[in-house]
Amino acid sequence: MLLVLATIAMATILGLSFLRVTTVKLAGSANLLRASRSRYLAESGMQHAFHLLRTSGPELEGATAGSPLGPFHVDGTEDSYVLYTTQTSPGEYEVTAKGTCGRLTRTSSARVRVTNSYAADVAKLNPLYYWRLGEEAGPVAHDERDQGDGTYFNGVELGRRGALGEDPDRAAHFDGFNDYINLGQVLEVKGSTLTFLLWFKADDFNVPDARLLSKADGTLPGNHLWMLGTAPVGGNMRVQFLLKPMDNVPRTLLAGSGNLKVGEWTMVAATYDGFWMRLYGNAEMVGSRAIMGEVDSLDKGTAIDAWIGNNPNDDTSRPFHGVIDEVAIFKKRLTSTEIRALYDARIASVDVLSWDE
Repeated sequence: MLLVLATIAMATILGLSFLRVTTVKLAGSANLLRASRSRYLAESGMQHAFHLLRTSGPELEGATAGSPLGPFHVDGTEDSYVLYTTQTSPGEYEVTAKGTCGRLTRTSSARVRVTNSYAADVAKLNPLYYWRLGEEAGPVAHDERDQGDGTYFNGVELGRRGALGEDPDRAAHFDGFNDYINLGQVLEVKGSTLTFLLWFKADDFNVPDARLLSKADGTLPGNHLWMLGTAPVGGNMRVQFLLKPMDNVPRTLLAGSGNLKVGEWTMVAATYDGFWMRLYGNAEMVGSRAIMGEVDSLDKGTAIDAWIGNNPNDDTSRPFHGVIDEVAIFKKRLTSTEIRALYDARIASVDVLSWDE
């Protein structure tokens, strides 16, 4: 009887020990899974931060260790990550992301260099004029080609975040009432091959036929030599392009697609090769029409001003409300491939200099 009781007692002790070991193993396995999960979350946070740096995400501005961006949840669980950056020098950042699974937190950090090639790529295409509109103060809107500086009028707001990913150069905001930039007569915009290129983001379309870039002495088509602007089409807002060739008959091209949205950046390019007007929105061709003849920047010898963000000569007639950036004029037709390459160049490059976990 004693032998039986001793055997039962020993079995009980061994069983409890086995259960304890199993419990410890299960707990350790769960911790390993949480540790792996938190590391995955931290790395996801790093990729998120890199994306924001590439695409100019303003969400990163003001995100600090004490007030990070997030938490961001994944897979419909409570697991999450937060992220923040610290600028260590112009174009260089310390990026940090923390992933949390249960009570375990894993931190990843990297030192990165962020560069954007858009301005250099535009310069390589040899524009006639290139106004980046990145001034911190007026009144001069500098032409990168030193051929035609413009002048800010009526309180154009400077220093707004621009269209390009992680580019320190800023953009200009127009109030939708009477703001404009006077480019003067811009006499050299003539010939049978031309391209107009710019970025814009509308606050609203309360003035539906607002002017983005216009050389005119009135609002009627016949008053224009050339123009880029917005226009209502079938209840939507789209871009429009106008040219007046040497026959003195203005031609307007309305985009057949590419509806515009408030608060979204759009790159618009308008080209002419002596035979075809073509219009592009975000590197997609949205319209074309055939015309022939040279385009002269002078209308029967009368000098006419060109404006950004409004229509000469009435500053309240066709004002644009929103941000305009990176305005360029070329004395050649950019190809669809070149336009696509510029659109893609809006995204910055992020090079990892060091990585710590």
